[in-house]
Amino acid sequence: MKKILMLVVSLVIVLSNYSICIPVKGIVFGRDDSGGKLPLVSASVTVLNSKVGTMTDKEGKFEIDLKLPEYIVVSYIGFEKDTIFIENSNNIVEIVLEPGLSSDEVIVEAAKPDYFVEKASPVKTEVITASGLKKAACCNLSESFVTNPTIDVTYSDAVTGVKQIQLLGLAQNYTQLMVEAVPNLQGLASNYGLIFIPGVWMNSISISKGTASVTRGYESITGQINIELKGPNSTEDFVFNNYLNDILRLEGNVVYRIKLGENLYLTNFIHGNYFNKLVDHNGDNFLDLPLNRQLNFLERIDFSIRNFESRTLIHTLINNSKSGQIQYFKNPDFGEYWGSNVDLQRFTFTTKNGYVFDGNRNTSIGTIISLTHHKQNSSFGKRIYNAEQNSLFATFLWSSSVDLFSNVDRSEYGEQKSALNFTFGFSYSFNRYIQYLDGVDLTELESVPGIITEFTYNPLRKLQIILGTRVDFHNKASRLFTPRIHLKYTIDDNNTFRLSFGKGYHFPLPISENQNILVSSREIIFSKDLKMEEAWNFGVNSTNNFEFLGRYFELNLEYYYTKFVNQTIIDRDSSPDKIFIYNLNGQSYSNSFQISLNFDLSSNLSFLTAYRLNDVWMTTSGKLQRKPLMSPSKAFLNVAYKPDPFAFDFTIEFNGGGRIPNTESKPENYRLSDKFKPFFILYGQVTYRVGNFEIYFGAENIGNFRQTKPILGYDAPFSNYFDGSMVWGPIDGRKVYLGLRFN
Repeated sequence: MKKILMLVVSLVIVLSNYSICIPVKGIVFGRDDSGGKLPLVSASVTVLNSKVGTMTDKEGKFEIDLKLPEYIVVSYIGFEKDTIFIENSNNIVEIVLEPGLSSDEVIVEAAKPDYFVEKASPVKTEVITASGLKKAACCNLSESFVTNPTIDVTYSDAVTGVKQIQLLGLAQNYTQLMVEAVPNLQGLASNYGLIFIPGVWMNSISISKGTASVTRGYESITGQINIELKGPNSTEDFVFNNYLNDILRLEGNVVYRIKLGENLYLTNFIHGNYFNKLVDHNGDNFLDLPLNRQLNFLERIDFSIRNFESRTLIHTLINNSKSGQIQYFKNPDFGEYWGSNVDLQRFTFTTKNGYVFDGNRNTSIGTIISLTHHKQNSSFGKRIYNAEQNSLFATFLWSSSVDLFSNVDRSEYGEQKSALNFTFGFSYSFNRYIQYLDGVDLTELESVPGIITEFTYNPLRKLQIILGTRVDFHNKASRLFTPRIHLKYTIDDNNTFRLSFGKGYHFPLPISENQNILVSSREIIFSKDLKMEEAWNFGVNSTNNFEFLGRYFELNLEYYYTKFVNQTIIDRDSSPDKIFIYNLNGQSYSNSFQISLNFDLSSNLSFLTAYRLNDVWMTTSGKLQRKPLMSPSKAFLNVAYKPDPFAFDFTIEFNGGGRIPNTESKPENYRLSDKFKPFFILYGQVTYRVGNFEIYFGAENIGNFRQTKPILGYDAPFSNYFDGSMVWGPIDGRKVYLGLRFN
């Protein structure tokens, strides 16, 4: 009896000291000199009288598990520390720190992270920050992933200079590209769109793999890339950047922010680039890089007052690109020499507006409206491709939350009230693609209304689940049902596990999305009844932080599996003289595994190393075979050393060998091996800071590795053997550059 009594007393003591933690979200601001509020990045948020805590992200937001009610302490260098009492988790906590310097002079030294994984996000999201973007020249979005192992960037062909990205080993059109969390760069822009966003304009790039939130659409089969532009939350009021490389490619950028009153900001973006030198390093009589001219302007308008916030982007650009045989530019006789000319004009208008209701900070409405006009007039040898896209994208979202068990006292069970967050909405997408290839009308029209539902719930203190579905009514593909689930389990403060599963769709535009096939004399034969592309994606990943030998390490492991129900196949294998485009008849899937380790050996010496394997198979010519012209394996190492006022950055990228489509039936002079060998690419940059100026000097492809014979039949460009689309590696060799920034 005595033993039983002791057991009961012990159990009561344990239960009395046990309570379930629930997540609390908040945002930390700091007062500026004019009394306005600016989000504080990397502010410290800790539980009172404990070592449990977290840091705010790039938007000043944080999430922390608390045993409510509880006190938290918020601090940031240069501001007065504040202690906040948190009673419940129903509302987003807003904290404003006041300036509080205790001396006449304060010197703050800090290392802004170049790259990090968002800890609070239920979807694994890798962020390349503004300082990370400075580790390379980053002339535009296509050149901004040099120091990141997740994204593969390759030339689409050996003539036009167009670069495409690959995520999970699959083509760019399966990745949803967004600007300020609004879908962008799709349709006709999917081919050239990466040159539309200059690197200097970007404040950060967020990369997430697998299916994303249904609120952004039914796309994102392999993931999302979101570009955040400089604006009110960036640290610079004025940025000037000038770039020149050894082949006289010149670029200039100006970004300046104007504050008009307490709640209105204008941020102006100006970009221009010019390249007009005939460069042919490999002696095939074709330009290695196209001649290019671009003027690019964007106006960003941010307005906020009380519970209302608005953001508007107005973007316009013109771009001209020319390439081909050297003689084409000396004597542009279209019938005698092969040349290409691409004229692009683009205009977009996007506005995002949100309102948070008084009395309940979790209830809000938001709207997005985006208009796009994109026009392309182009020629590739004797082929003429002209296209125009006019688009409308509109979304209305209503978000709120409800307290579960609000009328039930569950304290006796040791449980806290739990909130269910939900989002309902409607969307409408309209796209008219007017396309003519050699006079053949390829016009397409999309009209897609949709219904959106998404629920976020924390059934356990460490578990977060997001269930999302949307139903879209496509005028060509009938009803599209898109289910998605995301799960995040926080094992402890240093270890997180995530899972995602869902479906995605893509409307095929085989010519505009694969314009590299126009840089060829192959006959293009495509099915008239191409169906909507449809795929399932499953992913698991873990983020593990640990200390070893007094140093902090971050280990990331991930695996993603993508299986296509239907896919538009670009078949280069069935015939060396033809390209067949048709619906998938067989299997097509991708297995992608990546491991990365990020660590600092000292306060100014950091390493990022990774290995990635993309095992991609597709059925072409009635045979299941590995995807051609890509490296399945990749190893990566980036070293950054920053002894003030210098910054040294060096990257080694190893690409394994891969498969080349069959060319055996061609004459011997125009044949290629069935495989390409592994190769290395090296990048390096040195930056020197003096005051507000930064001078940077660097080189790309330091080892000067170039693909041999990137253009088949270069000596007979109007013959049946001409093909500039068989590209698997660099074609333009080493580039040395010099630049100047003023912040």
